[in-house]
Amino acid sequence: MEEKPAAVNRQTPPKTGAKTIAARPLKQRQSINGLFKKPSLPAMDRTAAAQPAPPKFTPKPAPKTTPTPSRLTKPTRTIPKPGATGAPSEAIGKPDMEASRKSSTALREQIAQAKAAKRAAVKKAPDLDLVPDSLAVTDDPKSFPLKSPIVPADNSFDFGIAVTHDPFNTQRTQSAKNKIVQQRLGDARSSGRLNIAAMGLSVMPVEVLKIYDAEMMGTNDGSWAESVDLTRLIAADNEMELIDDSIFPDVTADDLAAEEDGNGNIFGGLDTIDLHGNLLISLPVGLRQLRLLTSLNLTNNRLANNCFEVISQLTSLRDLKLANNLLYGPLDPSVSNLQNLEIFDIHGNNVSTLPTNFGNLERLRILNLAENSFELLPFGILSQMPLTELNLKKNKLAKTLIEDDVEALPKLQSIDISCNQITHIVAPGTTVSLPVLYQLSASMNRLKALPDVSSWSSLLTLTADENSISEFPGGFFSLEKLRHVDFSANDIRIIPPEIARMDNLAMIRLSGNPLRDKKFISATTEELKDALAARLEPPPPYDDVTSTAHTIAAAIADDAKATESPTKEVAAEEGEHDSRSDMDDFATPPTSAPHSPARSRSHTLSSQTWPIKNGGLLDRSGTQSSSLHPVVCSKIAAATRVTEIQLHHNLFATFPESLTFFANTLAALSLAHNKLVGETYLPEELELPALRELNLMNNHITSLAPLTANLRSPQLEKVDVSLNRITALPTDLRVVFPQLSVMLIANNHLIELDPESIRGLQVVDANNNDIAHLNPKIGLLGGNGGLRQLDVSGNRFRVPRFSVLERGTDATLRWLRGRVPVAEMASWKEGQGEGGQGDSDDDVD
Repeated sequence: MEEKPAAVNRQTPPKTGAKTIAARPLKQRQSINGLFKKPSLPAMDRTAAAQPAPPKFTPKPAPKTTPTPSRLTKPTRTIPKPGATGAPSEAIGKPDMEASRKSSTALREQIAQAKAAKRAAVKKAPDLDLVPDSLAVTDDPKSFPLKSPIVPADNSFDFGIAVTHDPFNTQRTQSAKNKIVQQRLGDARSSGRLNIAAMGLSVMPVEVLKIYDAEMMGTNDGSWAESVDLTRLIAADNEMELIDDSIFPDVTADDLAAEEDGNGNIFGGLDTIDLHGNLLISLPVGLRQLRLLTSLNLTNNRLANNCFEVISQLTSLRDLKLANNLLYGPLDPSVSNLQNLEIFDIHGNNVSTLPTNFGNLERLRILNLAENSFELLPFGILSQMPLTELNLKKNKLAKTLIEDDVEALPKLQSIDISCNQITHIVAPGTTVSLPVLYQLSASMNRLKALPDVSSWSSLLTLTADENSISEFPGGFFSLEKLRHVDFSANDIRIIPPEIARMDNLAMIRLSGNPLRDKKFISATTEELKDALAARLEPPPPYDDVTSTAHTIAAAIADDAKATESPTKEVAAEEGEHDSRSDMDDFATPPTSAPHSPARSRSHTLSSQTWPIKNGGLLDRSGTQSSSLHPVVCSKIAAATRVTEIQLHHNLFATFPESLTFFANTLAALSLAHNKLVGETYLPEELELPALRELNLMNNHITSLAPLTANLRSPQLEKVDVSLNRITALPTDLRVVFPQLSVMLIANNHLIELDPESIRGLQVVDANNNDIAHLNPKIGLLGGNGGLRQLDVSGNRFRVPRFSVLERGTDATLRWLRGRVPVAEMASWKEGQGEGGQGDSDDDVD
């Protein structure tokens, strides 16, 4: 009989009563370590030798077949049950070990055969081309495309993907490419723009040279009469290394015209060539024959310094891009031959210096030298050029950026010097004037301080994070237009409270600085300004008071004496009915002070003295005033002649009525930075016959209708309503104000600029509005005695382009006149006279 396994000693809780329970046996249990571990072959051999041989078991041999991927299966292993307590030899017998060995050997053989089959299939399988969709369906098996064999990968199935080079059917056959080229050529004949970009071309297609041949024109390509000359060639993102000389023949236009059988140069009229994203190592010499070429983009190629041998002869170029090429060392001096160049981009190269004759580029506006190897730049030369944008990011600039004796960069609008090793922008103790600079980026340098920025009056964005700046630069708080500042990760410890007075500052970042007030690190800009406003000192009293102030004070004192006796009589009459004793004036006599006599607000204001500065200037700005006391105004008007009143940065919601006391002498009035809202800021008629200048900027005005309806100022010449919410200009401006010549309405919400609303004006500034279309009739407002300055940049319209606007008012008006009907243009010329301005350049582009 088989021995029964020992019963497991389990304890059952007693049901009732208290019974004695036997203690658990102290027999040591077998460890479960290695229970699920597969035994090694040597261990199995030793175990099998120690145990008696079990009955012999012969496994059934597997049929011999060619291994295929579907027959490849992962071998399984026998895992002993958790309850088994015997040795591994008890769970795995010798027959199982032999079967495991044979299955492992068979699996290795199958894997080796599968790999060999895959290698053979890859060598013998032909490349499979794509079959057109229009392939006819037949019963002949030879007509079907060859199927790729399915062979296994090393560790998974790939279903034949490794055999073909285009598993996702993205490559085009040569016939498909030819068809696309024909379509592009047909479009180019009618539009003048040849676009063969991103087609995987290694050479320029020969069909391009036959674009105007009669046999190349299909039935749907239009007639020969509809063909136009090519003006743009776009062959970007291809694989061209060389361009054959036959594409751009090095023959002059006169020689081509003399050839009777020649087809001429089909690219002779190009003004734009875009070849970026190719593999070009050289340029065809015939490019120099393109006398009309103005834009050349060769970014992301493999061009070296010798490319300037051809480029320097394209004297008509205005836009040249050579970024991410193989330029190195000093820049070729021949680039100075491109005297019409306006945009020059060579970022992403290894250029180290600029040539000494670089100043010959007298029209250069945008210069991008980022990601090169410049260690020093000749700012003495650059300051004489009309540069508006300068990018010096990621170079090797160190120490002082502007070492030359440069006083100003008068036209520079944007400069980027980030990611260098600069310690000072200018020498310590000096400054540089940047009057039109609106953006400065100096991040990730070693700047210890910034120069005085008081002359950078147009600055909008200042980025100087990750430097060593320890304090705010001089003149920083006088930048009224500054909106975004980033001084994070510097050494600033104290934040001046004057920041609270910077009304236009919308964002300032100071994180990463060792600030004394830790709460400011995470505070928003508004919270920071509110906290600093409580630390501001009250404004100092005026010092430059003229002698008229003493006269006004004496007049107010005389008036106080004249009213003193009636006041005393009234007080005596009231005292007869007062039952209080003299001691009632003391709360706890005799230590408490007597009560101060009550004074009315009108009496306090009427006794004030407002100083008058030289030239008749009454300055009440920044006093938190919301009205002007009529008594004080009447006395000042009687004592002195006031010609200018400054009321900006106050709380006025309407025009103060007391201005009428100065009506006969007031010539300039400023109500900027107040609380004028909507159309309620001038509810009643106000007569100021001598007023010539009116400043209402930075309010919340939505219309100028109250001015034309209620303001009587026939001598008004200048109105500034910038930074408001005005949507349209009234058409009767010149009717109500016949002398008006200057209208500044930038940064509003104008959706249209009506020619009738600005007729007769000489200066109009409508920058940064929402104008969607510029009326061509505005061009007729120029000429003798007409519009002299028109600024409309920063609007929504797309034409005229910025290249036209930046040339000035004359070019803009000339462009607009080119779009006016011929009849109106003729009448305008008659009004200007035969000797008036000519419009030979009406089609300024």
